[in-house]
Amino acid sequence: MARAAQPQVKSFEVTGLSFEELQALKKEIDAEIASRKAQEIEALRAKVTESAQSLGVSIEELFGLKSRTKRETKHARGKQPAKYRGPAGEEWSGKGPAPKWMKPLLAKGKKKEDFLIKP
Repeated sequence: MARAAQPQVKSFEVTGLSFEELQALKKEIDAEIASRKAQEIEALRAKVTESAQSLGVSIEELFGLKSRTKRETKHARGKQPAKYRGPAGEEWSGKGPAPKWMKPLLAKGKKKEDFLIKP
């Protein structure tokens, strides 16, 4: 396996710089590193996308990612079966807050159990 060539770094003396000058230099270097990293990432992204397209494969397929077009939940919920039925035929699964039709009836002294649907 071939080893990557070591980058040639220009040497300069930093020991003579003041603390403030060193901090400014570090800030400048950090900004340049961030900029170059962003450029490298973008170039890599373009290269991978081009390679995937040449094979007729989407990036999602390539990396085994889920498509962002459809939101998926961890478990299938679907519509829950009714557990309670109101006097006018309204239905409620028992999940979430009590429905509007039940609140005044509960305030009048009825209990949720009074509205249970018997199997």
